[in-house]
Amino acid sequence: MVMIAYAVFFGPLPFIRSWWQVGDYSWYDPLHKRHRIADSLVLTGWLVGKSRAEVLAALGAPPETDKFSDWSLVYVLGPERGLLSIDYEWLAIRTDDAGSVTEAAVIRD
Repeated sequence: MVMIAYAVFFGPLPFIRSWWQVGDYSWYDPLHKRHRIADSLVLTGWLVGKSRAEVLAALGAPPETDKFSDWSLVYVLGPERGLLSIDYEWLAIRTDDAGSVTEAAVIRD
């Protein structure tokens, strides 16, 4: 029963474009689908080695932000998971000089 609850509420999710491309990141999603998709992208290493163009084709253009200038691409996921959601979570992607993804992480502001 615990494993089922984990899979439904907390486990990483596969990339599903309609879940990823939501328009308003401030809304409350109790299942945190966008967060969990980002978890899956990071855990599986799916982004590493992809070109910047491939990432943009899959995830879309990231929103404008002045946060995390040391990362190449930063996607907002929504309010952080947990009881007190004070900050936001972000999918941060770093590319090398050739434009290939070298690192991806879920970070908080």
